Amino acid sequence: MKFLSRLAGAAAFCAAIASAPTAAFAQYPERPVKLIVPYAAGGTVDVFARLIAPDLEAKIGKPVIIENIQGAGGAIGVARAVRAPNDGYTILMGIVSDVVLAPLTEPSAGYTYKDLEAIGPLGTSGLGIVANPALKIHNLSELIAYAKKNPGKVSYGATGAGSLPALAMEDFKRRAKVEMNFIPYASASKIAVDVMGGHLDVGVSGLPALLEHIKGGKLSGVGVLSKDRDLGNKDMISAGETPELKGADFFFWTGLFAPKGTAAPIVNKLNVAFAEVLKEQKVRSRFADLGVKISEPVTPQVFGAFVAQSNAQYEQLVKQSGTPKN
Repeated sequence: MKFLSRLAGAAAFCAAIASAPTAAFAQYPERPVKLIVPYAAGGTVDVFARLIAPDLEAKIGKPVIIENIQGAGGAIGVARAVRAPNDGYTILMGIVSDVVLAPLTEPSAGYTYKDLEAIGPLGTSGLGIVANPALKIHNLSELIAYAKKNPGKVSYGATGAGSLPALAMEDFKRRAKVEMNFIPYASASKIAVDVMGGHLDVGVSGLPALLEHIKGGKLSGVGVLSKDRDLGNKDMISAGETPELKGADFFFWTGLFAPKGTAAPIVNKLNVAFAEVLKEQKVRSRFADLGVKISEPVTPQVFGAFVAQSNAQYEQLVKQSGTPKN
């Protein structure tokens, strides 16, 4: 994944802040910084946050306190971050699903990506498809062939109708010209359990949540819906290698954000500290084990441009899919 070029110009507020004496922000932070994780403890995003928190503490010189605020597919936690004081003492670990997709499919979320200041990217991880081993489906073309032989009879589970896995599968069905039955789930763990138990034919989820089951042979790794093969399991075929899915490229991205209006010197300081954390070999190795490709360090402006581009991409996809807005 390549990030967009640096945004031209700067907002008037940022210009004003840049011209102010930097001494006003030199002592930041002077107290602990709260890191909101909009999901339950023990989930994938929570694991990511707890991996970077100790090193981020060391870089900024103050404790980083993780606060899990779950609900509404991450929207409740993001909304809490949006409403927090923009003084640099509340930041958010957000992903594409809650920062971009939730507002597009749930207007009641009460925010958009524009209500956040982008700090910096963490990395990307795959969107995987798994099947019950009894079906003997080993790649995406085999899944497509099986679905065509059994129109409307193949069930697949994914989180909520407006989630990235659900939207990606709508695109999958459209490109492959197949009929499959969508069954919404609340969590990736439940999807995996039901596929393993034979109650569900296929599961679609973030690959990090599926890797251990694939390695253990409890799930068949069918493929990833990105253009390239995934770091988490390079044996799984990609959409880019599957003729029926030409042009598909879906993946999760994760990054740090602050409430809109957080001063540029604070955002920049957090950006530099975060980038230094992600350079640590022990951190990179652990994320690699989880199937996460660490992003190259970029400025907040470049990351913000990427988030805006991601929003435009998924806004179009939501319209194409006919996903109802709740």
